[in-house]
Amino acid sequence: MWGWMYRPPRHCLKIGSQDLAWAEVSRNWRGRRRYRSAVTSLSDGTIRLSPLEPNVLNPGEFQDRIRTLAGTAQAARWTRRAFAPGMPRAVTLILPDLAVRLAVLQLQELPPTHQEREAVIRWRLGQEQLLSLTGARVFFQVVSTSVLSGERRYTILAVVAQEVVLEQYETMCEEAGLLPQQVEVASLALFNMWVRTAGGLDRIKSDFLWVNIADGGFTAFIFHKRELVFIRTKPQGIGVHDQENAEGVQSPWVEKVIEECAASLYACQQHHPGLAVTNLILVGDGARHVGFRDKLERDLGLSVKELSWEDVRHSGVESAGTSSVAALPAMAGVV
Repeated sequence: MWGWMYRPPRHCLKIGSQDLAWAEVSRNWRGRRRYRSAVTSLSDGTIRLSPLEPNVLNPGEFQDRIRTLAGTAQAARWTRRAFAPGMPRAVTLILPDLAVRLAVLQLQELPPTHQEREAVIRWRLGQEQLLSLTGARVFFQVVSTSVLSGERRYTILAVVAQEVVLEQYETMCEEAGLLPQQVEVASLALFNMWVRTAGGLDRIKSDFLWVNIADGGFTAFIFHKRELVFIRTKPQGIGVHDQENAEGVQSPWVEKVIEECAASLYACQQHHPGLAVTNLILVGDGARHVGFRDKLERDLGLSVKELSWEDVRHSGVESAGTSSVAALPAMAGVV
């Protein structure tokens, strides 16, 4: 004899500079996962990304768009009526890179508890004066480990978010019927998704450059000997959406991205002379710009690969709804 056990769906809301993305996963009566995603655009001036100041300039539209997105899934509406009418839904909140600050650290030892790890990471960030921690929350992930001279070393990607930024987003979500329970950052969520589709970092032998181009920003991770050794996040100033009428690869946006990739590789090589990057993994809303991939390969001498919905499907995740690249970070929050 068996019975069906209800498992509440997981939800994720990704904030963008020009759009919001929603993703959720639930289980059908057979226990199989069902994924859904949706994207809605924001009017110009609704959000101004900043790691230091409140981002939402038009709270009314922001909340309306959240309610529209969260109401697109029939399963979520049914869940709310049947199990928790009037209660907010728990959600993972994914922030754009330009709304936080990122840093990479190496630790020789990793304390056993989350609280102890956070204390050590905050101390290291303060000691090395990498980022200001005044009025900030710190999130982190161990992204790689290695053994050098017989000693294990842990590489940590730390995310520092100012309370004034987080509190505004959390308040806006709560007023729209969502309860943020976990906060992530877009590039880290996408990187984790890419690692999953690639079969794990252990399968990747060569040095590589990983780039996310989205929300008017550029973020680069560089891995050397399977370790994250370099990170860089910068506003682009020129957005891919502003260049839709440009002719092919001659747009200023494309040239700017190539310059940033080259500058990141050069800066990293100054500290790691043995760096030998052969692959570039490209993620974000600019990845399909006409001729962009070919020009990257030509100018940088790298083999360029993209993270796409097709890669996600090959990893076993089938999603109903949009196949927009803008929804990938939200989907990364629920897989």
